[in-house]
Amino acid sequence: MINNHVFEKLREPLHETTRKTRRNLLAASLIGVIVTKVGLVPTKISAFGVEFSYLNQQALMTLLAVVIVYFGVSFLVYVYSELSAWKVLLASKDLEEVKEKIKSAEVVVFGTIGTERIDTQTKFLSKQTQPVFLLRLLIEVGIPVLFSIYSCYSLATTEPSKNSKPESSVHEPANK
Repeated sequence: MINNHVFEKLREPLHETTRKTRRNLLAASLIGVIVTKVGLVPTKISAFGVEFSYLNQQALMTLLAVVIVYFGVSFLVYVYSELSAWKVLLASKDLEEVKEKIKSAEVVVFGTIGTERIDTQTKFLSKQTQPVFLLRLLIEVGIPVLFSIYSCYSLATTEPSKNSKPESSVHEPANK
C-alpha cells in the first residue's frame, strides 16, 4: 500500500480564509499600482463635496500602503499557520502508518518484510511531488507577496501630481 498522504502535497494548499486574504491583498496591491502608475489619485469626490489637497493625496497613498502591508502580514501569517498544520498532518500520518505496520507484524526485529519496496515507492512519489508543491507555493504565495511589495514601493516613491492642488480660497483682485 502506497502512502496516500504523499498526495496531500498536491491538494488545495490554501484554505478559504487564506485565499480571501490573498484576494484582498492582490486587490489592494492592484489599486496601489493603478494609483501610482496611471496617476488615478482622486482630487475630488463630488458626491461628498470633498476636495483633496496635495497632503491629503499623500495621506491617501500612505493609507493604501498601510492597508497593503496589513493584508500582506495577515496573508503570511495564515500561510505559515497552514504550512505548519500541513507538516503536522504529514508527520501524524507517518506515525499512524508505523503503528499499523507494528500492529500487523510487518516489522520484525532485524528489518521489515515487504515494506522496503513500499518505502522506496513512497520516497520516490514524495520526490516527484516536491517540484509541483514548490511551484504552487511560488504561484500562490510568492507572486502575491512580491506584487504587494512592488505596490508598496510604488506608493512610497510616487508623489501625487502637484497640479492637482485645489486652488486657494483667497483670490486676489484682478485689478490693482
